[in-house]
Amino acid sequence: MLRVVNRPSGLLRISHRLIDSNAEVSYLWGMSETITVVLVDDHDLVRTGTRQYLERAQRITVVGEANDGLVAQGVIRDLQPQVVLVDIKMPNQGGIELTRWVRANAPETKVIVLSAYDDDPYIMAALEAGANGYVLKNTSPLKLIGAVETVAAGGSALDPAITTKVMGLLTGNRGPVSAELSDREIEVLELTARGLTNKAIGQELHISNRTVQGHLRKIFSKLDVNSRTEAVTKAIALGLMQP
Repeated sequence: MLRVVNRPSGLLRISHRLIDSNAEVSYLWGMSETITVVLVDDHDLVRTGTRQYLERAQRITVVGEANDGLVAQGVIRDLQPQVVLVDIKMPNQGGIELTRWVRANAPETKVIVLSAYDDDPYIMAALEAGANGYVLKNTSPLKLIGAVETVAAGGSALDPAITTKVMGLLTGNRGPVSAELSDREIEVLELTARGLTNKAIGQELHISNRTVQGHLRKIFSKLDVNSRTEAVTKAIALGLMQP
């Protein structure tokens, strides 16, 4: 079923319900903001509330919604948002699987897992899948807005309630560091923790974008991690850099 609704603000909203999977996606066009976001959650009330929270910030616009991980793939492919907020458990495809898909097919899009679960397996699975952030659903609107802005800028966002837990998991369950990080790698990682993009890191350190990428690959390898979030968290936990 296809539905088109003209809104007073001049925005055009199109909702597409796939009868076979009972999955719904909505597209929103007509406004250009600094940070574009897609919401993926199977609960209508959660998506509505999250959208209202985020759009309190003038720099954030929710451009699409989906209540199913598989359908969300099409939304992300079509709209190419800067940030996607995903739930963990959803019909047909959950947030972990969707995060892996985003990393493989839309690498420029950042992923924040927005979940009610603070269980260790979910947290580690999300980070290992490549999530840029993990925020609990009981967080405040200001902290959620801050997480979106941080991740959009290239940083990482972990809910304070799970940061200590993640540090313990990373140091206790992963292999030892294969080598100390070089001074330059520490500098790159510290700038990464501040939310700088590869380009901005290169400008700050007067090195090329390709060199920054090379440093990050070495950091990931040495720390045995798969994402910036894991790298920063583990480096802090191991005492290689200050929080």
